[in-house]
Amino acid sequence: MYNTTDNFPNNFNSQPTNPLMKNMRSLTLLLLYALLLTGCSGNTPISGTVTFSDDGSPVPVGLVTFDDGKFVARGAIGADGRYVMGFEKERDGVPPGTYAVTITGAIELLPCPENEDADPYNDIYPPPSRQLIDLKYADKSTSELTITVDGSQRTYHIQVDRAPVH
Repeated sequence: MYNTTDNFPNNFNSQPTNPLMKNMRSLTLLLLYALLLTGCSGNTPISGTVTFSDDGSPVPVGLVTFDDGKFVARGAIGADGRYVMGFEKERDGVPPGTYAVTITGAIELLPCPENEDADPYNDIYPPPSRQLIDLKYADKSTSELTITVDGSQRTYHIQVDRAPVH
C-alpha cells in the first residue's frame, strides 16, 4: 500500500520561517481584507443639481449622463434640479474616471390647442413642447461639460445655458 505522506516534508503545512515571507502573507491578507471592507466596485456615490447659468434656478426635468467611453452612468433630474447617478442600477454611484457630461430630455410640454389631437404617447401627433436648455448639452462632442470622479468629491453642481428663444 502506498502512503502519501512519505513524499512530503514534515513541515508541509507549517508557517513560513522566513520573516519576509511572514510579512508578505500578512500584507496579502491585509490587502484582501481592505478590499472586502471597501467593496470591489469602487463606485463613488454622485449627486448634485442642474441649474440655469443666468439666474441659478433649477432645471426641472431631464437626464444627466456621464460617459467615459467605457462606462455610462445616468441620473434623472427632479423638479428641484437634483440628480443622483447610477451605473449598473439606480443610485449605485460612478466608477472613477473623467466623464463627458450630457443632458437630454430637458423639455417643457406646452398646453395643447383645443382642436388638436395631441397625445404625449402618440408619435404622429405629439404635444407641443419647448426645449429648456441649449441643445449643445445633448451631445458629448459639443457639451463641453466634463467631470472627473476620483472619490474625493461626491457632489457636482452643473450650470447650463437656456435654449435660445426663436
